[in-house]
Amino acid sequence: MKRSFKILFILAIFLSAFGLRMIDFDDPPLDFHPARQMHSALMARGFYLKDGGFLKDQTPEYNRDAMILGTLEAWIEPPIYEKLTAGLYHLFGNADLRIPRFTSILFWLIGGIGLALLANDLFGTAGMFGALCWYLFFPYGVYASRSFQPDIIMVCLLIWTMFLLRRWASEPDSTAKAFAVGICAGVCILIKQVAAFPLGLAIAATLISSSTLKKTLKNWRVWIAAVLALVPMLIYNYWGYFIKGFLVQQYQGRFFLSELVQPAFYVRWFRMIDEVFTIPLFFCAVFGVLMIRERPSRAAWLAYFAGYILYGLSLPHHIGTHNYYQLLIFPFAAVGLASLVKTASRAIMKAARKQSRLIPILAVFCGIVLCGWWAADSVMELHRHDYRAWPQRWEEWIGFLEPYEDRISTIGIMDDYGGGMTYWGLRNPGIWDTSAETLEELDALIKLNTTFWNYKWLVVTNLNKFYEQPRLQRYLNETAEIYRQEADYIIYELGVKGEE
Repeated sequence: MKRSFKILFILAIFLSAFGLRMIDFDDPPLDFHPARQMHSALMARGFYLKDGGFLKDQTPEYNRDAMILGTLEAWIEPPIYEKLTAGLYHLFGNADLRIPRFTSILFWLIGGIGLALLANDLFGTAGMFGALCWYLFFPYGVYASRSFQPDIIMVCLLIWTMFLLRRWASEPDSTAKAFAVGICAGVCILIKQVAAFPLGLAIAATLISSSTLKKTLKNWRVWIAAVLALVPMLIYNYWGYFIKGFLVQQYQGRFFLSELVQPAFYVRWFRMIDEVFTIPLFFCAVFGVLMIRERPSRAAWLAYFAGYILYGLSLPHHIGTHNYYQLLIFPFAAVGLASLVKTASRAIMKAARKQSRLIPILAVFCGIVLCGWWAADSVMELHRHDYRAWPQRWEEWIGFLEPYEDRISTIGIMDDYGGGMTYWGLRNPGIWDTSAETLEELDALIKLNTTFWNYKWLVVTNLNKFYEQPRLQRYLNETAEIYRQEADYIIYELGVKGEE
């Protein structure tokens, strides 16, 4: 393929991917793991207001309360992305949630540039296009890349670290390349600490397979890179755990290692993989990595995969319940599929030498059809839900839902765990995040009564979870009345029938 045509085709892919992600651009961040996105949104707005920002068309009291709520959000990883977003809010003069959506898209596309360079080095033109098309058009990647969460920057930096690592492996005595790997890995791990699992093993495997263990350990550049990669994260953890103490509670509620001996944990994990990638595609990616001919690169990506396994075993609850925890494996899947595309293209070209000029045209056509299919799927999903009414709803509803500042009158069954009500209504609701369906009748009644006794309103926005609880519905039919209802929500006034 001519270089000019190759560049134009790459530009067309990136522009198309960018345009796809701009569909429903002004929809609030309630379309993809809304609780996680609203957590970052609250923090970023809090930083913006604390540093002298002001929300347009809002009262000083509203700005004050919004700032306080933002500062109350718990830190897990350092809020680097949220601080960056707050800075952009200052630049544009308002806390506009389209800003972090745009920056997330930008980071994902920057990761795509690194992937193009890496895949082109490893697999040539065919593999590079295969990796790019999957990374930029696969539906789950489209949804995730629009979300306001640090995982998007993590994916970008994972790709660039692996690209820089390959360059360093070809020249292990290069101080500049060692520093580049250490800095990129250090920022990645600081933004999302779980990146230490795949990157740590990948770096070690690459360096050892490129030389010997003895030479690797004697190379002072390796130790410099290790310090740059790990020390920022270690300093943050020491400060947050031993000095400030805010990480103590976070770590106590994140590790459920007893689940490792339960077969259901592994079933849930595989279901999450299937939900994100589909099982056949995932195993195709693993097979593709095994077929990489270059020994250091094959060792690096297999070690990366081993790091993913360790990561899942370390966070068994989250890996089996939160599908966005699979984002860490996206670079691995892209490289594995690129390897398969390269192998398939070679086999096809070898078997059809007489039609060798026709094969690239057919390959491009098939790639366009596949990307178009994925894009159409993404467009339909993005248009399936419209969340633009929710900011105004919460601002209006809060007047009757929460008339008293010193008490909470609302409990919710909400897919955003109350994040939208907190962000736009400035009130933290109670959350019904359990079930009485498996309890004995008397125990269920006691649980429901004790839970809803102190609340006046039940707001249901997660209708799927609500309809999975017929006992709860029967209880509400007997004790409450529907106050408002539309296709995407139900508001119950609690205790009304009991009072009569």
